[in-house]
Parts: sequence; structure tokens; C-alpha cells
Amino acid sequence: LNVALLSIGFIKHRRLYPAPQKKKKKINLRPCLGCCFGEQKYSSRCHMNETTRFNVSYCSDPLFKLRVLKQATVEKCDICLLNENNPLRYGEFVEKVYKTQRKIRAHYFCLLSGTNIPQNGSTPAGIAGFKISDVLSSYAEYREKQCYYCRHPSAPVECAQAGCGRRFHYICGYSNSCVTQFGGEFRSYCDQHLPEGCRVPVTTKGRRCSICFEDLPQVTEPDYNPLSIVRTHCDSECPPGLLHRECVQRFAYTSGYNFKCPLCWNKAFRVHAAEVGIFIPQRESAWEREPGAFKDLHKRKCTAVDCKVGNGRNAANQLVGCKVCGGQLMHRQCCGVSDADDYLCSGCRDESFVRLV
Repeated sequence: LNVALLSIGFIKHRRLYPAPQKKKKKINLRPCLGCCFGEQKYSSRCHMNETTRFNVSYCSDPLFKLRVLKQATVEKCDICLLNENNPLRYGEFVEKVYKTQRKIRAHYFCLLSGTNIPQNGSTPAGIAGFKISDVLSSYAEYREKQCYYCRHPSAPVECAQAGCGRRFHYICGYSNSCVTQFGGEFRSYCDQHLPEGCRVPVTTKGRRCSICFEDLPQVTEPDYNPLSIVRTHCDSECPPGLLHRECVQRFAYTSGYNFKCPLCWNKAFRVHAAEVGIFIPQRESAWEREPGAFKDLHKRKCTAVDCKVGNGRNAANQLVGCKVCGGQLMHRQCCGVSDADDYLCSGCRDESFVRLV
């Protein structure tokens, strides 16, 4: 009897005070959006190495605590010893303060393309994942390497072709048809050993950039560089187009995760773009990072000047959008057209455009 009473009391005690359960470890699945030169996958860790996995944000992200030098400066990059400042070509010129007063300045692409700078940081410490100690220890070796193109010292980039051994500055490589692949193992190649996808000759006579619609440089011009032009060839349905490399890079900076072919909107284009030297920051698009970008998405209201619905503008019943852009929602009674399905907003009501619709 005593044993039975004790058992009942134990059961009641367990009901009132259940034993603490171990929390299950939460696994965050990160999507690989083509940065690994392969199809999209989900895993607890990107299936590429730490270098590519951590490259998830650009230097202007406040988490990195970096100062971005936006104006021309006489200060030199501590890696390549050059002071050119062109974010579209060489990445942002950043400055990191460490040990209170000491500073490191570097082009972001010099860090990514540097042959012997491992990206061991797992947090925003250091310079975007590059430990300060690793960057400092690379100086001694780089200072002894001479650039193949300008013959100046401190050439951090080495051609990945077996047996080549050419060293060059990233800036010199940009001007001399070299390429750094911003994906996979971040390999770089000199102009004599370009990957197969970069060797295809491009005819630019009479062609314009499909983004800015400016003329493309001709092959006969002295400043012509085949790698300064990016071809679009996603599939048979993609219209063939030629793009300025800087136009594509600007588009990549703005689009981030949403980067895709500007002609057919195929996201597989990001793989080809990374192979020919386009850096695609893995972050939200610029329009999604603006303050309050999504605050009105849950609100649907009539945009008519004089709403004819008695229960007010916020009545969401029977709201229709422009058949072209889907914006400027209005009630069917406020559209001013006989058939609400033919409603065009003021921005799309251009005669030349209506004929195309």
C-alpha cells in the first residue's frame, strides 16, 4: 500500500513538475543560390569552403565595422600597394582599425583574390572574415612577388594554371584581360590561360550594351578588353546580348540575391557571371534594404482621388490592379472603365505602350 501511494504521488509530481526536456538543436538551412557553380541546394552549411560561405555581405554592411573610403586618396592598399579607388572594378577600398590606432587598408577584391590569404573568420571580426593576423602575415611573401605586367612588387594574385606561376596585381589583371572567378575556389587566371568560357571571341561592331544602350568598344580600339564585355547565353530562348562588365557589376551590387540575366531573368546566369569575374554579393536587394521598404505591404487601399465606395479607401473588397504593372489598386467602381479587367494606371496609360499591350 505504501508503495502504491508513493507511486501515485510520484506520478502526480511528474504531472505538476515534468522533467526538463533537452532542447533540440536548431539547424538553419542556408540556400546556395548558384554560388557553388551548381544547382540550388539547401544545407546547414554551404557545400563550398569557408571562403565562399562567409562571403555573404558587402563591406558597407555595418556588421563588419569597416570604414569605406569613397573618395580618392593618397593612401595605398596594404596588399597591392596601389591606391586606385573604383568599387565597380576593384571592390570597395576599406579601412580597418585594430589595436586602437593601427590601420589596414585594402581593396576588397585584393583580399578575395589574394592567393595566400585564408578566410578563416567565422564572424564579422577582422576584415569581412579575414583575420588581421592572416592579412599581416601575407605581406612578407607578397612584397617579394613582382607583377608580371607592371613589374612592381607586392603582387598577391597567382595564375591557377599548373606550371604558370605568373603573379600580378588584381588591378593590373583587370586591365590585361585576366580574370578572378568569384565562386568555387576563387581561382585567378592570367591572359594566357583563361578558362574556356572566357576565350570565346566577341564581335562588337554595331552592337550596344543591353543595359545602358551605349556603344561597345571595338576590337580595333587600343583599350579593347574582351573580358570587359559579358555575353548572355542562358539557353536557346535567351536573346543573345552583350553587356558592359561594369554595367553587370553595378546590377549585381544592386540586385544581390535577386541577380539574374537582365534579358531573360534566368537565375542560372549568376553562375556564368561569377566565372567571368562578376562579384555577386549575397545579400538582399538594394530596394529591400531601404528603411520601411515593406511597411505598407499588408495594407491595400484604393488610390483613386475620389473613392466612390462608401465604407472608405481601406475596403479591400473588389480591388483591382493595373493589368500591366499590377499597381495603383482601385475599386471596380473607381476605375473609370467599362471593364475593370482593362484598367491601366496613369503611369502605363501611354498611347505608344497601350498599342503594344
